[in-house]
Amino acid sequence: MGGMGGRGGGRSAFSFDDDDDDMMGGGMPGMFSSGMPGGMPGGMPGMGGARTRRAPGGGPSSTRAAPENAGPSEIVRPLKVKLEDLVTGTTKKLKVTRRLLNGEQVEKTLEIIIQPGFKAGTKFRFKGEGNEREGAEPQDLVFVLEELPHERFTRDGNDLITTEKLTLLEALTGTGGTRQITTLDGKRVSVPIPPSVVQPNSETRLPGYGMPIRKDGQVKQNGDLIVKWEIVFPERLTNSQKEGLKKILS
Repeated sequence: MGGMGGRGGGRSAFSFDDDDDDMMGGGMPGMFSSGMPGGMPGGMPGMGGARTRRAPGGGPSSTRAAPENAGPSEIVRPLKVKLEDLVTGTTKKLKVTRRLLNGEQVEKTLEIIIQPGFKAGTKFRFKGEGNEREGAEPQDLVFVLEELPHERFTRDGNDLITTEKLTLLEALTGTGGTRQITTLDGKRVSVPIPPSVVQPNSETRLPGYGMPIRKDGQVKQNGDLIVKWEIVFPERLTNSQKEGLKKILS
């Protein structure tokens, strides 16, 4: 588990679990709102259970069950992130409203730093930034990263996959050449088209143009960009065209 400094108060302790897809759910709703586009209104389902607490002075830990009326120990919500932001990295600012024991509601802004190469399932935890609970520690806020679908690229581990179309004529009579593609980080890349006849399901692999690969907290290389060639067949042919193809291909 890596750690980052918390934001907005001495109580906050923020950490993340990279590539952890243990999705927690169930429990009671908490008070929560978001300043992100699309918003996250309403409650965040959490998960209750026993809490492990450190004795004063750093002594041995002890475990006690939270009272039934204390509510869940965590509030968990998805954090939806664009695929291009997982290439370049970004910072998300979230407005949260926590409920105090005296009935007051306090609003604050939390920041989540998205590092290049983070994967779906990465968890971001804000210790004690949820609602206060009777007879128990305040709830943790936990955000679980989700990748938003992209219109041109899909992610396969550390690789990126995209599709380029070729007409049947290009596939049968092409002489290679290149196709220009704009990558997720805005770069223009020349992709070589397979020479001669392009077979169905052909693909071209460009090493180093995929997702950033994180290792020991750093990005030292990238995955591959895989271009799949889709052959577009004509919807209809005239009789003369059919006869011509029969002569050529027979």
